[in-house]
Amino acid sequence: MMNKERMLAKQLLNAVWDEDDAKVKRVLLEGADPNWIFNGYPILVHAVFTRNLETVMLLIRYGASQLSEALGFALDRGIGEMVLPLAFLGVVPKPVERLEYFGPYPSRYAPLDYPYHS
Repeated sequence: MMNKERMLAKQLLNAVWDEDDAKVKRVLLEGADPNWIFNGYPILVHAVFTRNLETVMLLIRYGASQLSEALGFALDRGIGEMVLPLAFLGVVPKPVERLEYFGPYPSRYAPLDYPYHS
C-alpha cells in the first residue's frame, strides 16, 4: 500500500493536470507537499505548463519553493502568461535542472521503465 505522503502527492498532481483548483486546495489542506517532484519536474512547473495561474498561486501560497525554476521554465518554453505574475513576485529565473530521460516538458505519467525513487 502506498504511503499517505505519496498518495497525497499523486492526488495533487492529478488535480493540477485536471486544472481542478478546488481539489488542489483541498489536497494541500490535507497535507500534500507542494514541493514534490514528479517525472523530473517540480509540481509547480507542472502547474506552469498547464498555464493555470490560480493553481500556480495556490501552490506558492502553500509553500512551493521552486519559483525560480518555474519562471525559468516559463521563459525557456515561451509560456508568456506565466512570466509576468512570477516576475511580479520578484522571482529571478533559473533553468530547471532535469534528467534528459524525462524530456523537455513535464508529463502527468512517468515513463513505465523508470525506477521509483522517493
